[in-house]
Amino acid sequence: MVRAFKISFVAFLIFAFSKGGIAQEDEILISEGPQFIISEGPHIILQEGQWVAKWVENGEKKSETNVTADFLNNEFQLGLDPFVFMSNFENNPNPNQKYKGVSKITVISDIHGQYDLMVQLLKSHGVIDENLNWNYGNGHLVVNGDIMGRGKMVTEILWLVYKLENQAKRNRGRVHFLIGNHELMTMFNDLRYLNNKYQQAADIMGITVAEMYGATSVFGNWLRKLPAIVTINDLLFVHAGISKEMVDRKMKAAKVNRLFFDQISGFKPGNKKQMEDVEFLTSALGPTWYRGYFVDGEVYEKDMDYILKFFKTKTMIIGHTSQRSVSQLFGGRVYVVDSNIKEGVNGEILIIEEGEFLRGNLDGVKFRFPQ
Repeated sequence: MVRAFKISFVAFLIFAFSKGGIAQEDEILISEGPQFIISEGPHIILQEGQWVAKWVENGEKKSETNVTADFLNNEFQLGLDPFVFMSNFENNPNPNQKYKGVSKITVISDIHGQYDLMVQLLKSHGVIDENLNWNYGNGHLVVNGDIMGRGKMVTEILWLVYKLENQAKRNRGRVHFLIGNHELMTMFNDLRYLNNKYQQAADIMGITVAEMYGATSVFGNWLRKLPAIVTINDLLFVHAGISKEMVDRKMKAAKVNRLFFDQISGFKPGNKKQMEDVEFLTSALGPTWYRGYFVDGEVYEKDMDYILKFFKTKTMIIGHTSQRSVSQLFGGRVYVVDSNIKEGVNGEILIIEEGEFLRGNLDGVKFRFPQ
């Protein structure tokens, strides 16, 4: 009976995501394309108490059991120790993601596997150094969802952000990786937008894409603990946005994060009320899918005041809906950070220094927003 319920629960979530996906009129499916020689990984999975690495090197399957820090750094230059993996595995995420007194914040969103653009942006603005290590002191870097999907260098970005998250903490800084709709889709084995390279790599490694991002993998465990909403100072960070309907339901940030950790990303069955909330949160009105700010006549400045007041914030930072540059809406109440990095041609980041909002380009130049 429990197993049958779990299967129906997962089927329900996939249905809910598919409803949200209908709203994505600007999405383009990844085509199958020709076969090519690939390298991919590593994907590190906990098996019988040992860390096992699986990867593809020039089209050939590779693996290593009982992975050590020396192996990871000699073979992949990850700059990580398996102790970090275990520490993160055992960590229970805090749904109350609130941070105060942060003087400098950099935000990047919707990277979609475009590793080179991400690295150039973070280097140009001093977030990382030439060796791709944390260089931002006690600053906060927000990755506002959608590392995954589309591009061919998703794994490289995941490892970089995972490393920076660990390094930032040691320097009294923070990396916040928020969950986006593409992370959710991949966890639920909805591979419509995942580059075909990853299916090919999984086939070579003799595992499924679901196992690559399963609960016992380093990536899968991490993804299941990503928050949907983070507050820094008086700023509200969420991948797609907050709908009026979500505030009408009195869904506070900590409650939303807990539902993501447990019922949505964690696949745990809930009670009737929780399941109703899950259905809402995974719909087109939920925080990883919402696009209402870009529909004429759907949201007004008074509505934004209502939403921001509920969360006791002044400004919302979102991604999800692509613009040609970082932009502002509703008189600066909302900043949109999805600058179309997914095309692999250009991109921008949002920089917040002592309360001032700036656009940062690939050359390291910062631009003020019009007043």
